[in-house]
Amino acid sequence: LGEIPGFTAEDVRRAAAQARQAWPGWSETSFARRREIILKARAYILEHIDETALVITRASGKPLCEALSSEIYPVLDLMSYFAKNAGRFLRPQRLGIGIWNLMLRSSVVHFKPRGLIGIISPWNYPFAIPMGEIVMALLAGNCVLHKAASAALPVGLKISEILRAAGLPAGVFTNLPGDSSVGTALIEAKVDKLLFTGSVGVGRKVMELASRNLTPVVMELGGNDPMNVRADADLDVASSAAVWGAFTNSGQVCASVERVYVHASVAEDFLGRVVAKTKALRQGPGEAHDVDVGAMTTAEQLCAVEEQVREAQVRGAKILTGGERNPAYPEGLFYQPTVITGVDHSFRAVREETFGPTL
Repeated sequence: LGEIPGFTAEDVRRAAAQARQAWPGWSETSFARRREIILKARAYILEHIDETALVITRASGKPLCEALSSEIYPVLDLMSYFAKNAGRFLRPQRLGIGIWNLMLRSSVVHFKPRGLIGIISPWNYPFAIPMGEIVMALLAGNCVLHKAASAALPVGLKISEILRAAGLPAGVFTNLPGDSSVGTALIEAKVDKLLFTGSVGVGRKVMELASRNLTPVVMELGGNDPMNVRADADLDVASSAAVWGAFTNSGQVCASVERVYVHASVAEDFLGRVVAKTKALRQGPGEAHDVDVGAMTTAEQLCAVEEQVREAQVRGAKILTGGERNPAYPEGLFYQPTVITGVDHSFRAVREETFGPTL
């Protein structure tokens, strides 16, 4: 896709210093002005929506329809909602304090910006996740340092372009391109709050680093999510939900449907529907308009999926469809949507988050 110069630790420290200089002016900017900038950013996204979707697709491998439906449209809705309502949310709130009111006392909660917010965002939703966090942080009067995932650096640059075009003052938002060392430098810059989305393993390291400065942390990590199908379920709806939940974004979703428990009386019928619908999915390059499932984002994650499926096969599991890379794209990171049965809770594919197109 191109080359992007990465930041050094010194670049991160310099960006943090500039953000702290910009913060007093930004925090005192009226909410009406902050809202105006966010709505200008929203208008810029709409004016460049196809171009923005293409950047997301090329960086992540997801189909254009997913770049639009699961990344851009939710952000546009979020920007409208918080531009309209955040001013009300941030107003001082009077609290009832019971009998103390009789002593002419009162209690009021005032909401003030924290200062400098650090955001470390993931590669699976490289636009929707950070943009939502950035918008809310900016509307509340904070400055933001954003470290995009190494596999999604072009999306980080696009976010910076959008906010710059909206007239955001210099230093209020800074994109920090680079590898994991940039994320470490961001945490060590003593931000006033840190938001991290990613794996459980990296989350532990982030929390450990943040604890050294007692930095408040909000973390959204992985999951291994089950779906339960009862005997009285609408099997057509349930099977569609399972297929969508398992294979959207090639299964690279923290809330993917990873495993399904089905009542014995409807298991055969349900499984037949799932396999048929999975086989009907069209896989290919995300830029095509007739594709349902795109590529995986990183070779490392594809290999992790292959390893889990291989272990399941060796132990006697049945692969009903998929189970290998797509031979039509030998040079790409295309792993076929895969349905596995004949497993139990001792299998890694059941116990661990696969983060790939397996069910």
